[in-house]
Amino acid sequence: MFKHLLILILLTTFNSFAQKSSSEIYVDLQKLHSLKRVLYVAAHPDDENTRLLAYMSLGERAETAYLSLTRGDGGQNLIGNELSEKLGVLRTQELLAARSHDHANQYFSRAVDFGYSKSASESLEKWGEDQILSDMVLVIRKFKPDVIITRFPPDKRGGHGHHTASAMLAIKAFDKAADAKYEPEQVKQFGTWQTTSLYWNTSYWWMEAIEDSAKKYPERYFTQDIGGYNPLLGMSYNEIGTIARSQHKCQGFGAIIERGERLEYFEHLAGEKIEKSFFEHAERSWSSMVNKDLENQFDQLLKDFDFKTPSNNVAALIKIRNELRKIDDTFISREKLDLCDQIIFDCLGLFVEAVADDYSFVSGDSVSLEVNFLNRSERDVSVQQMSVSDYPTTYNQKLLPQKEVTIELKKKINADYSGPYWLQEAFNDLFTVKNKDDLGKAESDPTCAVFIALNVDGEKIPITVPLTYKWRDPSYGERRREVISTPAFTASVENDIQIIKTDQSKVVKFKVHNFSEQLNDKIQIVAPNGWKASPDVFDLKMDKKHQEKWFEFTLTPTKKAENGILSFVDNDNKEVRSYLEIAYDHIPTQVLMNNCVINCIKLDAAIQEGRVAYIKGVQDDVPTAIRQLGFEVDEFEVEQLADLDLSAYQSVVLGIRIYNVHPVLSNYHDKLFKYVENGGNLIMQYNTASRSANKMEFGPKSFSLSRDRVTEEDAVVEILVPDHPIFNYPNKITNDDFNNWVQERGLYFAGEWDDSYQALISWHDTGEEPVKGGLIVTNYGKGQFVYTGISFFRELPKGVVGAYRLFANILSYKK
Repeated sequence: MFKHLLILILLTTFNSFAQKSSSEIYVDLQKLHSLKRVLYVAAHPDDENTRLLAYMSLGERAETAYLSLTRGDGGQNLIGNELSEKLGVLRTQELLAARSHDHANQYFSRAVDFGYSKSASESLEKWGEDQILSDMVLVIRKFKPDVIITRFPPDKRGGHGHHTASAMLAIKAFDKAADAKYEPEQVKQFGTWQTTSLYWNTSYWWMEAIEDSAKKYPERYFTQDIGGYNPLLGMSYNEIGTIARSQHKCQGFGAIIERGERLEYFEHLAGEKIEKSFFEHAERSWSSMVNKDLENQFDQLLKDFDFKTPSNNVAALIKIRNELRKIDDTFISREKLDLCDQIIFDCLGLFVEAVADDYSFVSGDSVSLEVNFLNRSERDVSVQQMSVSDYPTTYNQKLLPQKEVTIELKKKINADYSGPYWLQEAFNDLFTVKNKDDLGKAESDPTCAVFIALNVDGEKIPITVPLTYKWRDPSYGERRREVISTPAFTASVENDIQIIKTDQSKVVKFKVHNFSEQLNDKIQIVAPNGWKASPDVFDLKMDKKHQEKWFEFTLTPTKKAENGILSFVDNDNKEVRSYLEIAYDHIPTQVLMNNCVINCIKLDAAIQEGRVAYIKGVQDDVPTAIRQLGFEVDEFEVEQLADLDLSAYQSVVLGIRIYNVHPVLSNYHDKLFKYVENGGNLIMQYNTASRSANKMEFGPKSFSLSRDRVTEEDAVVEILVPDHPIFNYPNKITNDDFNNWVQERGLYFAGEWDDSYQALISWHDTGEEPVKGGLIVTNYGKGQFVYTGISFFRELPKGVVGAYRLFANILSYKK
């Protein structure tokens, strides 16, 4: 097939080609010439030292990569309500956004981020140490780094168990990658690899006096200033690195740009010690990999590079390209050829895009698209062949200087539904990857791409251009997104959890989106045992693509109803897919299409009916859960408190991390505490114990936040005050209500508190002392104030029955 001959894959966010200046092209040429390689290893998105990656990639001109064990699925979200696997998708794209600035590569293992872990042993047990070690060795054998650098130490100083595990695995992988007996199938494909040195990128986080220690024990550390300025780029490496760091927006890592000297410290873990350079023990050379003449060609081109007319460099680049094809190592050969081809196209000022007339297509349908070319040089360039999903069509289309050329195509395209490859199968603590070629990859290949062979000065050079859709946004200008493959239609529910009391009913709404030109199908509702859906069949008739219709049915649990999954099936008895977009300005739009289901839960939970005011912090799904319980909920921004009459509300709930994102809330303390004094019920959910938060006062009586947390979701619970109203009205809370929780018990518990507070719950992780700050309450005037670090924001959206019952009591609480 023609597509197998095509090497260069350009996966940029908005354009098929990011146009570069002459100086940027020269930096890429320097990197093409370099044979240095470095791999950075840590546990999560945002763990990486982006300043160091920028220095390695753009300063040392080394092929640089970051291997993150997880995609950050277990973290929190500062900018939206995505959690779990959805958060993992968002954080993956934020990593790739960071890489677009520091110019490193990105890899992952199959490990699922299951939340905060207090020990490496727990992490390795959950993931399966052998599987993650195999993934890491695979990346090392493919990428072939000269040096591996860990972000964390291989001991308890790493803090998070995932952190420590990443360093422990790196030490083992350092040796295993060179062992021909380990994973012999990998060896057949990629060979073994012996990295020369393994270092830990330590810092003042682990040792405040690191600078003094490095001076006192120079034999223990390697010190490097990474703050150098690159005049070709007009920026220093720590400037570039802090811009990259700021792409981790959902984790709140926006940073003030750093400039000037920045010393980084590295402690030896394994292999050769270094004295002057990370690459002083590297043995690769162009003479050994190809021939001495190639080194001379590089030297000459770097010396004579034409900055004014970059296209004059193409002839020399094509000669270098022909020599690069002689490299024995398939991975490095492909990598270098890809970069060389990109430099050639950049020197030509070549613009190529493949644009469809819509952002989606149904697999098997014909897609109309156009491929636009613009050669902004005087060199001889023509289109030889082009293919979408079939064998190539031959062309002889010259690309004359500054003359736009458009080739229109209409092709029948068969493709799997779009979406992250690691979410195509069910998973627990390890993602299931069906195609072994996807192992380690940061994201899925484009759903559809155009494969093109260009003739440049008589040389055939292949390129692959992802198919995109572009449109004009009056506020932003040109916008783009990847073209995706979809089912004929999808169904999306308003709420994928339905909490209903026995003998009560709820109206459930769902939206059907038509992705086909004409839809004639049906949806049948398949309810769990003991549940009744009425009606349970819906005819679907739509004659316009992207037409949407809302439908509704009444869902009723009988006395014999069992908790379970309600599903939607089509005419062919196939499960209907849902459709979800994760869309933010700093990442490409991501699409998830899972089976459309509703978790049906029969809930035995009473409430003291009333209205609840929810003051929004970080976006979360807690207000939806409160409505599920039967409360009336009004949501407000912090600024609306100025004119809000709180006396109309039975309870006021402060959203998660509200002080972290809206510190101005402290300006409304008088109003909030007056509400409590007059008989109100004020509930504060968790906030992170940041430096700024620790300076604040919380509650009508003082208490402080800590970093205490209980990570074991099945940690034994001790109810400290069994006769307290929160455990007795309107629902009797017992230890059974703490069964089947997910990920954790809670986080950022109260650390110290005024004597007027009562601590209601005690629990702890294995081998640790009891922690009592997860739920504290105090009376104040006629009302009461509650602080809870319990992870209601995780438990409620997952349908944890006991969490609903406990939260119902907290919302109904009157002293």
